[in-house]
Amino acid sequence: MKILAKNGPMLSSELAKILESQYNLAPTAARKRVERGCEDMRKLSHLIFPHRARFVYLRSDYGSPKFFSNLIDALQKTNSAYYPALQALKMRSNFMLRSHFLIACGAPVAQLKHVSAESLLERLISASLVKEVALPGGDTCVVRCDQELPLQDGSTLAKLKARNIAERLALIAIKDWARKLGLVSYEAVKTREDDGLEKMPQVGTFQWDMAGPSFLFPMRSYTEATGVKGGFFVCDIALNGRVTAEELSAFVKKCVTLRSLSKVSRCLQVFVAEEFSTEAFSLLKAEGIIPATTESLFGLEVARALKSLCSLLENTAKLLDSPESLDQVFSVLSRIEGAGSTLRGSLFEFAVAHIAKSTFPGGDPEVNRKVKDSLGRQAEIDVLVVRRHRDVVFIECKGVHPLGNVDDAEVAKWLDKRIPVLREVAKHHSEWGYLPQRFEIWSSGNFTPEALLLISNRNLETDKYEIVARNSDYVFEQVMASHDAGLIRTYEQHFINHPMREVELSRDRAARKAERERKRARVEQRSSPV
Repeated sequence: MKILAKNGPMLSSELAKILESQYNLAPTAARKRVERGCEDMRKLSHLIFPHRARFVYLRSDYGSPKFFSNLIDALQKTNSAYYPALQALKMRSNFMLRSHFLIACGAPVAQLKHVSAESLLERLISASLVKEVALPGGDTCVVRCDQELPLQDGSTLAKLKARNIAERLALIAIKDWARKLGLVSYEAVKTREDDGLEKMPQVGTFQWDMAGPSFLFPMRSYTEATGVKGGFFVCDIALNGRVTAEELSAFVKKCVTLRSLSKVSRCLQVFVAEEFSTEAFSLLKAEGIIPATTESLFGLEVARALKSLCSLLENTAKLLDSPESLDQVFSVLSRIEGAGSTLRGSLFEFAVAHIAKSTFPGGDPEVNRKVKDSLGRQAEIDVLVVRRHRDVVFIECKGVHPLGNVDDAEVAKWLDKRIPVLREVAKHHSEWGYLPQRFEIWSSGNFTPEALLLISNRNLETDKYEIVARNSDYVFEQVMASHDAGLIRTYEQHFINHPMREVELSRDRAARKAERERKRARVEQRSSPV
């Protein structure tokens, strides 16, 4: 116990050697002594080290910084598959989406003599080194066990959401960049963010944040049986500050293992980060991997905008006080093809929260409130307005382009899944339970007749609460009624003067012009002499 208290957690084999050297015990006696342990000593379960060694520690040290530091050192020394996985998690502040962890951990989907990504995660969970946390909306997050639960720490979940949005935008831009340069087959390249994707992009036995076939000369090969055989372009990303060489161990392991697979053609491998340490940059170069930064790919202005986006989305109070802040970032990032729809949803939530200050006087709007009901079901409230002794308003935000409709399935999900959870939460809330409740769904576009009928029918079924749909016309009226010059300018630029609206207006003008020409032709035909 004194040795562990002084030196901290360690491998049982190391503890036995200390007993041999400092207490003159024979090797066999030292091993037996370690096996017996002491009252406060624990052995880490489910992780077996070479020669059946175990990681031992005092119960009071479990989960401490010293515990993880010594464990990671032990995993590195023994070349364990869990070392790169924990380093990949560390690169993302020790919390990330489960689906992203399975890409980043360095383990294959399935491969002989290798621990699969799913099995690796299961063992880390069994060893109580990481935990899975259900997030509002159905996603699952992998969190190192010494970190606070995201649902208990709103700033943690805000940081995760902000990072995922920034990485999604960057992947959209990288995909477009690779297509335009001809690095990949235009329609075949996929990213982890593509809609309708049944599984993550995969090359060989590994999943990637982005992957696609490439027929550029350095990547392609020739065989008599098949002729030209294409290679691949693969890319992983982590936009979370400076990346170290240790944190890149999982990605390097993936790349090196992929090259050893005889049936996989040549690959161009890229890792994208905000910044690399000198050692990390040198490691990737030495392994023949491209170390790309957002600045080197997109330029300084876009790189700064991506970083600012994360900071702004984490700091909701600043956005509610100054909608121009996100407007500036939006304007820069809108240059990325396809970025508008990704940003529009986030911008719309903050716009609605800002509007709610004047629409519901006496309330203090809150954005992205996470709640859990008595049954364990979770939900995220896009905008919450509580007016003391008056009412509580739950607002669902749908930021679509001005001429689009909210998907009927999204409306049905809100009615059937989200509202029941919020009703259950409100029932047991010390304040909300005694206030009239309103459930509103706001859209920067419109709703289909079918969706409006669903809402109308649901209203007829109860008089305990009210359900309301607010379309783009109503939202814009509230924007103008706020008399907030910054909000009005931001909303007009990104939700009213939208390119799709301009296209539709041009079509309407062309149709009206064509109709006038047809009428003029008919008049001229009637008035002309026979």
